[in-house]
Amino acid sequence: MRKNDLVTSIKAVLGLGKKPETFREFRDPMGNFTISFPSGWKFDRDLAVVDGEYTVSLASPDGRRTFNVCVNAGLKKGFDFAAYAKSELGSPSSGVYTPMKPGKYLGMPSFTREYIYTSSGTDYFAGGVMFFTGRAVFSVSWNAPEKERQRMGAVFSKMLQSLALLQGMARPAIRP
Repeated sequence: MRKNDLVTSIKAVLGLGKKPETFREFRDPMGNFTISFPSGWKFDRDLAVVDGEYTVSLASPDGRRTFNVCVNAGLKKGFDFAAYAKSELGSPSSGVYTPMKPGKYLGMPSFTREYIYTSSGTDYFAGGVMFFTGRAVFSVSWNAPEKERQRMGAVFSKMLQSLALLQGMARPAIRP
């Protein structure tokens, strides 16, 4: 092994020589939230709102690391969050079944889940939290290659911690 290769390997193991991740703020065009995301990432500027529901997708330049925030503000009268979460999170998705864990997120009822899946020969880790504000359901999800779990787990955690609901959050159109 050459000296430069050895030094590069040691730096990689110790996390030296890497620039710290910088973040910028994204403001939801619907006025419901803000979130910080890695500066080099992109987001889809086309936002389609269908029946009060829309998704903001943030992704690394190569698309292998993603973070999505789905807002569902088109809730029907008598909405049952636990039943909704069970139908959305508790059923197999892309051939993956994982149990959801009830809890609290920012003091609101929530459910979380984590899992690993394989796509095009690459193992990915994924997770998510779904919470109910009383006006809307937010479903936040993320995924990245499994070999990047430590680094991307820290990035996703920072993104999730930066999620701020705006006071003027739009009231949903309650449907009969």
